[in-house]
Amino acid sequence: MVPPIQFKENTIVVIDTGRRNIYAGRGLHDFIQLPSVTLQARVGLRKSELPKSRVGSEAMEDVETAASSQVQPAPPKGLRPSGYLVGRQLDQALADGEAIEVYWPFADGKIADWVQAEALWKYLLFQSIQLRRTLNEFPVLLSFPKALSVDSYQRLAQLFFERFNVAAFSVFDRPVMQIFAANASYGVVVDIDEYATDISCVWDGALLNGGSITTPIGLADCEKHLTNLFMSNPTLLATLSPKDNPLAPEDLLATVQRFTTFLWTEGHVKPPSSTGVIVADLGRGDEDPDSGANLAAIIVQGKEKALIEANSKKKGAAAARDAAEREREKERAALDLIEVEFEGKKVTVGKDRHRMCEPLLDAGCVKKLIAEEGKDELTAMTIQEGLHLATSRLEWSASGIEPIRRSAIWEAVQVTGKMTRVRNPAEYGVGANGQPVSTDQPLTSKYVRVPEYFANYRERGDEFAAYLGANIVAKLTFNDPTGRFLSKTDYSNKGPAAMSEIL
Repeated sequence: MVPPIQFKENTIVVIDTGRRNIYAGRGLHDFIQLPSVTLQARVGLRKSELPKSRVGSEAMEDVETAASSQVQPAPPKGLRPSGYLVGRQLDQALADGEAIEVYWPFADGKIADWVQAEALWKYLLFQSIQLRRTLNEFPVLLSFPKALSVDSYQRLAQLFFERFNVAAFSVFDRPVMQIFAANASYGVVVDIDEYATDISCVWDGALLNGGSITTPIGLADCEKHLTNLFMSNPTLLATLSPKDNPLAPEDLLATVQRFTTFLWTEGHVKPPSSTGVIVADLGRGDEDPDSGANLAAIIVQGKEKALIEANSKKKGAAAARDAAEREREKERAALDLIEVEFEGKKVTVGKDRHRMCEPLLDAGCVKKLIAEEGKDELTAMTIQEGLHLATSRLEWSASGIEPIRRSAIWEAVQVTGKMTRVRNPAEYGVGANGQPVSTDQPLTSKYVRVPEYFANYRERGDEFAAYLGANIVAKLTFNDPTGRFLSKTDYSNKGPAAMSEIL
């Protein structure tokens, strides 16, 4: 009888693969840690190594396009993983101003180029985490943005067993890991990435067929939108670029872009539906400096009348000051003004900052992106429209989800990604005025987040929800001899086709 397979928890590797970033770590802990490795999911190729037919203006155009958008240049053929620059090598080459063609193999949620994917995971395992390929001691759990074909899953198994020599391998859909992190097994996951937003329906720990859509609007569009608003604010520009020390136009734009990023990452931006007048607590004012005077001595000296008159004048002046201060505070509250310290300057900004989320929520803004930015008219939509479309499509999906279940899915709406640093992100899930966006949506939806008892994830838990969920699933999977993983022994006996048995 073959003894059951057992893995030490300190050897288990979790790799959460997103469209633009990969998060990873080695070892499972009682208090689940944040990812120890964050790697941009990009590879680079020097212009000098491109085929001669690509060298010239065409290659340079691709370089500039790749650096500024999600558009992918066509990868060259016949390269090995070692031919690409990854991680620090790529960062340094770009910082040195070298002509580099950049590729994002997971930008569309799938694997656009297998050699580039291998280069990224190889660097992650053996350079970042510093594993030893010869030991064959580390099992790997991989999460991926979208469901893949059976052939792709088999190719993944072949890659990790034959090229990386892993001890065991398991792969899960990223939205399932995200909903697990919120202590739920079904719901709708809204994952806002840099250039796209994925909306996925999950039921009973599985990604539902037909219940996933992607809209090509993401964090980068929101940042650009807010930057453009700030560039038309003369008061703000005068603060960032004073007359006595003005910035060049390109430097001013770069400064405003940094200011935009600073505001939302520090939690000063909210979705529009959550903003309102905030009335400041004015307190009781300053104490009277003469309140400690010796009243007995004043009375003895016969000066009490003069004291009363003086105090009346002071109280009148204080009341006038308090009234003026209240008016100023009310005005600031109505304008939702805040003063922040940014790069050595005190900058005041108003409620316009809350318009950052408009590309995700406002249909008029989406139409503008279609007309001016070339967004796909068929797939560009607001989050509310995307939620409605994703849940309504379940009716025609192969899953055969009954209407009662489609309604139940709305009981757990989760927002993930970097945009969760914007306050109250759960309000993305409802329409304007808080009305349901679908006939299947109940009057009240339950918005789920990563629980507070995950101490290391209290500040940015929803941003790393997929990695947290993958750690939870890895602990359950690899500690169970009958868990949903493929061992090296089974792969050696059955080959890549064995992957089909665990899907």
